[in-house]
Amino acid sequence: MPNIKEYKKSLEDEIDWKIIDQLHSATLNFSSTSLEIKKIFFVLTGFAVPALIKLANNKLDTSLFITLYLLALTFWFLDSFTYFYQEKLREKMDKHFRNIKERNSDVLILVEKKEHDFTLENTRTSTNRLNRSLINPSVYIYICVLGLNSIALYLFLIGLI
Repeated sequence: MPNIKEYKKSLEDEIDWKIIDQLHSATLNFSSTSLEIKKIFFVLTGFAVPALIKLANNKLDTSLFITLYLLALTFWFLDSFTYFYQEKLREKMDKHFRNIKERNSDVLILVEKKEHDFTLENTRTSTNRLNRSLINPSVYIYICVLGLNSIALYLFLIGLI
């Protein structure tokens, strides 16, 4: 059996762990903000639809569809922004995890992972982060709202509703 040294945190390790904790807290804040953005979107949509119908004398009007497009696109952008920065923060956390691992490679016994780093998959690069931010499971709700709104607008324009 190989001689395994006991792991003792160095000053650099301690600093990296503190930075990781702070980045993790910031990531959680962005995640909470994303959830709040979705809540606000639904509250505004729930308020805007009946208000616009009432303002149009209880009839459908193109302003209703335009408002839904604007709301969905605005909140899609805001939600994508939070996703973008969550991933950016996770990438920074991974850098600090790698620093700790490299400094302690003779002490730590870590199994090498081929497809994942510490918090992000290795295949994720910063070059396609913007695309992942715009199209991810978190924003599918806005895509659904835009699609349903487009169908409703089409039906309105041809006179079916």
